[in-house]
Amino acid sequence: MAKTHLTDAAVERYRRPQTGRTEASDSEPGLFLWVTANGAKSWAVIYRLPSADGKRTKRRKAVIGRPPTMGVAAARVKAREYMELATNGVDPEAKAIEDTAAEKIAAYERQAGTFAAVAAEFVAAMGAGKLVGGRKRPVAPTTAAMRESLLKRNVLPAFGDKPLAEVTPQMVAHTLAKLEAANGSVDETLKVIRGVFKFALSRGLFHGPLPTGGMTNRQPPKKEARAIADAELRAIWQAAGQQGWPFGSVISLLMLTGQRKMEIAALRWEEVDWDRKLLILRAERMKNRAGAHEVPLTDNALEILRGAQAACEVTRNKSGLVFPSDTGATPISGWNKLKAKLDRTVRGNMVGLSEAEQRAIRAGGALRADTRQLKADALAKVAGTAIAPWRIHDLRHTFITRCREGEENAEGEVIWSAPLDVLQATVNHEITAGVTATYDHGDLQRRYRLRKRELMEWWSRKLLTIVEGAAGDNVVQLPVGWRV
Repeated sequence: MAKTHLTDAAVERYRRPQTGRTEASDSEPGLFLWVTANGAKSWAVIYRLPSADGKRTKRRKAVIGRPPTMGVAAARVKAREYMELATNGVDPEAKAIEDTAAEKIAAYERQAGTFAAVAAEFVAAMGAGKLVGGRKRPVAPTTAAMRESLLKRNVLPAFGDKPLAEVTPQMVAHTLAKLEAANGSVDETLKVIRGVFKFALSRGLFHGPLPTGGMTNRQPPKKEARAIADAELRAIWQAAGQQGWPFGSVISLLMLTGQRKMEIAALRWEEVDWDRKLLILRAERMKNRAGAHEVPLTDNALEILRGAQAACEVTRNKSGLVFPSDTGATPISGWNKLKAKLDRTVRGNMVGLSEAEQRAIRAGGALRADTRQLKADALAKVAGTAIAPWRIHDLRHTFITRCREGEENAEGEVIWSAPLDVLQATVNHEITAGVTATYDHGDLQRRYRLRKRELMEWWSRKLLTIVEGAAGDNVVQLPVGWRV
C-alpha cells in the first residue's frame, strides 16, 4: 500500500466507502487511517512482536485513537511509542490495558482517601446504626440526617476533594470563619468535621493529630428549654389553628402528644393505625432505636389527622407523608421561616389582636389608607409586648412537666401525678428500672398501651381546658385508680 503524508485537512476530506473499510497508510511506519462504511474514522497501528527465537510473529493491530479528537501529529507520536515497545518485545496494546487499569486503581485510591469519601462512609455508618452517640446508643436518624446536611452544605464544597492528610487547621478555620460571618451553624459544623476525623482514626484511614485540635465552640449556648405558661400555650394553639396544614397541624399534634419534632413531622400514613387509634412509629425513626413506638391518639389528635388526610387528597399528594414540604416529596421543611411566621401570629394572639388586625398585618402591596393605619396600629401593639422566646422542643418539655405536676387540690397540694414509668413509656424515654431493666425482656408496648392511652386522654382534656379557657370547667377527670 502506497504511503501518504497525511494532514488533518486530508483526514477530514476522506469519505466513507460504499462497503467495507478504506485504509490509508501514513508516512509514519505502522500508522494507518481507517474509514468505515458508516463514516467512522480511527487511527490504527500495525506492528509485529518478535518471538522467543527472534523470528517475527504474526502482525497485530491496535486502534490508538479517533480523529478529530486525536490529530495526525498526536497519532504519529503514539504510533512511534507502539512501534518502539514492540521492537523491545513489549506488547503495546497489553501495556495500554495495564496502564489504564493502574490509573483507575490510582484514581480510586486517591478518591477513597479524600475527605468526601470518608465522610460518605461516616454517614453510611450512622445510617446503619454502627456509630455510638453521647448516650452510648446508636446515633439517631434525625441526628444523622442533620450531620449529613451540614457536611453537604458547609464542608464538602470547601475541602471535600482534599485527601484527609492535606486538610489543615487553616482550612477548617477558614470554613468556620465564613460560616460565622454568615451567622451559620459554626459549632455544629466543627463537631461534625471532628466526628469525620475521629471516625477515620477508628477505621485506620487517618493518622496523626486532628486538624480540629484546640478549636473550641465560639457561639453562645442555645437558650435553655422551659415549660410554656398557660397564656402562651393558648396563643400557640390558636396560632397553629390559624396557620393550618401542614405546619400548624404539626404544632398542634406535638402539643397533644409530647413526641419529638421529626417523629411527627416525618410521619407517614402507613404509621397511622386508624382502627386502634395509634401511631406506630418505626424503630429506625426513633432516637433510642429501642423498637417501634406506639403513640395513643385522642379524638383531638384524630381530628387533626383527618384534616391532614383531606388536605393530602385536595393537593393530590401521593408521597405517603402526612405533612409534606412544598415539593410534596419530602417531610415539611423550612422550620425557621415557618416558626417566625407562627411567632408573629402568636404575638398577635397574646395581645388580643382581632381577626381584622391579623389580616392587616399579613397584607402586602398597595393598601388603602384605613388598612395601612390598621396595620401600623396592630404592629405597634405587637412590638410593645414582650414575649419570652420559645422553641418547638419546649412543647415536649411542657408535656412532660405538666404530666408530672398533675392535678392539685384547693390547697395547692398535688393529688395526682403521672407515674414516671408511664410517662417515660409515653414519650419513648428509657424506663429507669436500674439493673432490673437488663433482666426484663417483656413487650413494653403491650404492657403500657392502656396506661399511655389514659395519660394521653387526661392531657388532651387538660390542654383543651387551658387553650379554650372554659369558664367553670377547671376540673379534669383523672385516670382511673391513679393517685399520688
